[in-house]
Amino acid sequence: MHTLTVLGGGSAYTPGLLQALIGHAGELPLTTVRLYDTDARRLDVVGRLCAGMARGVLRVEAAGSLEEALRGASLVLNATRPGGLEARRIDETLPLEFGIPGQETVGPGGFFYALRSVPQALRLAEMMHTLAPAAILLNYTNPSNIVTQALSDQGLVSVIGLCDQSDEDLQSLAHALGMDGGHQLRCNGLNHATWYSAIRIGGRPLGALPATLAPPAEYDEEHRLRFAYSLEMARAEAGLWPNSYLPYYLHPQAFVEQARRVGPRSDAVAASLPAYYAHFAEQAARDTPQLRLYRGAAGFGDLAVNVIRALGAAEPRELVLNLPNRGATGAFADDSVVETLVRVSRDGIERLAAPPLPESFTALAGQLERYQRLCVGAAADSALAPRVAALAANPLVGDAALAVAMLERARASYGALIAWPA
Repeated sequence: MHTLTVLGGGSAYTPGLLQALIGHAGELPLTTVRLYDTDARRLDVVGRLCAGMARGVLRVEAAGSLEEALRGASLVLNATRPGGLEARRIDETLPLEFGIPGQETVGPGGFFYALRSVPQALRLAEMMHTLAPAAILLNYTNPSNIVTQALSDQGLVSVIGLCDQSDEDLQSLAHALGMDGGHQLRCNGLNHATWYSAIRIGGRPLGALPATLAPPAEYDEEHRLRFAYSLEMARAEAGLWPNSYLPYYLHPQAFVEQARRVGPRSDAVAASLPAYYAHFAEQAARDTPQLRLYRGAAGFGDLAVNVIRALGAAEPRELVLNLPNRGATGAFADDSVVETLVRVSRDGIERLAAPPLPESFTALAGQLERYQRLCVGAAADSALAPRVAALAANPLVGDAALAVAMLERARASYGALIAWPA
């Protein structure tokens, strides 16, 4: 393992990833980080910044084409956002017109995201099969479970699905409890629809939750709402804590009202980007860049680094990843991509037996698994009928006539950002 290729390398997340890679460079089987992005201007700025940050530690280079980026790579991190923030804004607002939460991974927003990201990921795997046949694809592109499922079903590359939500959720819980020292957990479910159990924070088991528990003070209104509903769900399932995306399925109207009042998250992200890139350009011009500002929490870079460290290590490391089930849990089909705790080392990936799902969640889990599999087929084929069936199978839609209406509206809204039947 020598070369890591980062697709979406011009993203405002990338400097944070490089900072994490630099911090653990001595433990990583890497010599080169290769960045590629379709936005040449952003790639130039981020590439120069990251090369300066990594000087003397790692070689950082910007690739001029996707072929150049992939050729001979050992690892490929797919962190792209097909359609950019323009498409994300539609993901977040179109569902609201139908009284459904507008979210980029959950519900119809996630479905329309998959219609963009799955075809791109499948084409990427075809190119990797030719240009970097031994490379491992680390998928960070959303919806992570659906993209990873599509790649697993295709079977051309070795793929690992990444999502740092479990770490973010447990860090938030620890913060709310006033505890620190890291956390351990077991996990079962599908991406953004999991339950955590056997939770330990700072080496201590999670006990009874206090009568009152406030979310972290820095949370915005949407995240505070998610935390409040997560706490309510946890009180009904002693010793467990839910993924903070699960409340969208159980309390959809509350999130519709919140989003209509506050506006789409994509607008806030778009407004913040000029400050990031101004900082990147300023620091890129310095002999010794000092990164103070980048998008995303540390979890994005830390998880990717931890996976890369584990893949090159003799001693296994326990990580929550998205992978085909293969006996980890009886709650899902053997070839369905699930999110659960595994052991990773240079010898491979060992599935650990996943804990049982709460009985109250099994029906929704079955619905989401069926939707996941139908969505893969619908995203890989532009025909209308599979798209109607898949969107109708989403628990937040649940009706074919509604799915047809949403698809008609989506065709007018997304236009060429999504491939449509002739």
